[in-house]
Parts: sequence; C-alpha cells; structure tokens
Amino acid sequence: MKRIALIEDDSDIAFTIRLNLEREGYSVTHFTSGNDAMVAVQRGGFDFVILDLNLPDLDGLTICRELRRDPNTSSLPILMLTARGSERDRITGLELGADDYLTKPFSVRELLARVAAIWRRVRVPAQETGIYQDRELKIDEKSLRVYRHGEEIKLAKKEFELLWLLVRNRSAVISRDRILSEVWHMSDEVETRTVDAHIRNLRKKIGPQRIATVVGFGYRYDPPQE
Repeated sequence: MKRIALIEDDSDIAFTIRLNLEREGYSVTHFTSGNDAMVAVQRGGFDFVILDLNLPDLDGLTICRELRRDPNTSSLPILMLTARGSERDRITGLELGADDYLTKPFSVRELLARVAAIWRRVRVPAQETGIYQDRELKIDEKSLRVYRHGEEIKLAKKEFELLWLLVRNRSAVISRDRILSEVWHMSDEVETRTVDAHIRNLRKKIGPQRIATVVGFGYRYDPPQE
C-alpha cells in the first residue's frame, strides 16, 4: 500500500482528501504542522507528498525546497495545494521541484486524477523515456520522429510535445491545466481551445481512437490492445 503524507492545516479539506484517497487504497497520514511533517517525511516511509503552501509554521515552498535538497527525499513525488492562483506562484512551485500544482478550490476527482497521473509518470522505467512503441505507433524523443504503422508522420513541435506527454503518462488522465503548464509553460496567451485544437490535429494524424476525452478532467492516451 502506498503511503501519502498529507500536509494541510485546514481540517475540513484534509478530512475530505484523506477519506477519498483511502477509498482509492492509499494509506494517508495527516500533518497540520509543516515542521513535524518535514521531519517525518525525511525520516522515510512515505511514497508521496501532498503539500499545502499556506501553513502556519513553515511555508510549503520551503518544505518542498528542503525535501528536494535531501538525497533521501529528492525524488519523492510532490503535489502542491494552494489558494495562490497566480502564474508566478505556480511557476515558483514547479521550479522548486513540485511534480504538479493544484489550485484551491478543486474537485476531489481532479485531485485523484492528478495523484494517479504522477504515480504513473514516476513508475515509467528509465529505458522507456527515450523511445515508445506499441502496435501502431513508434515515437523517438531524441530525433522527434513519429511513425504510424511504419510510416513517418509529420508533427508540429507542440503536437509532438503534447503527444509525448500523453504517451509518457499513458492510461492516466492529463488535465488541460497540466498540458498548458508542461507544453506551453503557462503562457497567458494560450487558452484551453488551443489545447483542443492540437488534440484534434493529433487525432487526425495518429487515429481518433488513441486519444480519449475524459469529460471534466482532460485527455488520455489509450494504447491499442495487443
């Protein structure tokens, strides 16, 4: 069973998060103190951290920075929760090493989807990070080439980055916010319909059945059945 450290001083929010995570099979330990949480996480035994930034005793950004500096926790997945919704705050959190960023208020379903997506990403073996291949597609990250049924197809740069993000996290749902963050780097000039347009283009090129829309969440790459 995966153990999650939930660092959140709002008892109502923490109760809801913990209840739903435990229903999904996770073991959750709740901390209201940032100092206590950081000590406990650094001692080991946790597989994942959900971290609120606005804590009474220690800022969440400081906790994230210290966990990334510690060799024992440097690769521990971290999902940040915060009421700070500005682009600058999100970028700061990601630059400090957070794996994803969720702005309050958020739906429980989106939280669960983000956690699942991060789990899938960190479980991808190293040898799969350069080349992906299934029965229909072959993708070479280094050469930026994509083949469908053995024939090369041409993708624009953002189309390739979007496809690679979906494939790296295949079978997990990737939210539009995360796509904007990782592919377009949260540019103010980019809107949700830009993501939708690139998804339409990808479907035309690699097949409509490979990219599923999950209403209210985002998109998912569905590998063909072997």
